[in-house]
Amino acid sequence: MNTRNIFLMNLILGVVWGALQENITASGFLTGFVLGFLVLSVIYRGYAGTILGIFGYIIFMVWSIIVASFQVAGYVLSPQPKLDQGIVEVPLDVRSDLETAILASSITLTPGTISIHVGRNQDGERVLYVHNLVMGDPDEVRRTIKREFERRILRVTRGGVIV
Repeated sequence: MNTRNIFLMNLILGVVWGALQENITASGFLTGFVLGFLVLSVIYRGYAGTILGIFGYIIFMVWSIIVASFQVAGYVLSPQPKLDQGIVEVPLDVRSDLETAILASSITLTPGTISIHVGRNQDGERVLYVHNLVMGDPDEVRRTIKREFERRILRVTRGGVIV
């Protein structure tokens, strides 16, 4: 059974638990969801890691957006901002359209960066072109995207850490 079906089953267990408790509220649903999550995690190996990875990625994204917002605000509000914009080519380990879309969207959601194009470089390697408001060292930008974004996405979609 795939993770999506297990997750749907988990949602149904949350609703059923709330109905059985005659407490169809957010807290009743949440209790049922957590209990269902614990049971399904024992039955289906890998489910807990996937769901926790998704929630971890969401928390990571919220934190990244907050930090980048303050960095961009500081940059924009500085009296004499130094323009250091640039486009960097990031080689991709993600392969599926879903993984690529999540990576490109995550980068674009983070203030100061935007995904421009997915294509191939001169060597035929799949790459993502990213515009960065404050470029600095292009190699460090590549490493950050691969380490902070791509690695976390692959951990969720493929299970385990892929470096």
